[in-house]
Amino acid sequence: KKHVAVGLPKEKVGGQIYGDGETVFTVGASHEFGVGVPRRSFLRSPFAKNQDAINKTTENQFRAIAEQGLKVEKALNLIGAKARNISAKAFVTGGYGEWKPLSAATIEKKGSSQILIDTGTLRNSITWAVRND
Repeated sequence: KKHVAVGLPKEKVGGQIYGDGETVFTVGASHEFGVGVPRRSFLRSPFAKNQDAINKTTENQFRAIAEQGLKVEKALNLIGAKARNISAKAFVTGGYGEWKPLSAATIEKKGSSQILIDTGTLRNSITWAVRND
């Protein structure tokens, strides 16, 4: 009767605000769905691309529950960590090669060609929460 939520769960990230007053959740949702900015999925697309790795981790953890008595919450935390790392890797791989490159004007304005990384706040906010159903 538990599940793991990965991304920007409200109980862990809900109150985080950038210096301009925007919430981390709002900025993340804008990029994930391409609202007002180019779509740069750091959750759904990376998880789809790495579904086999997530499935393997899930199978291994639930086998450990059945065969070794691993606690369900511990297994879900390990699955959450795996998924979080897959999401974070999107930031250093340009969305696993799927994100549209930055324009020359944007690169000049921010002083970097790294997509979605200015302060690291969004990337560093990605986490997981084990929840009760």
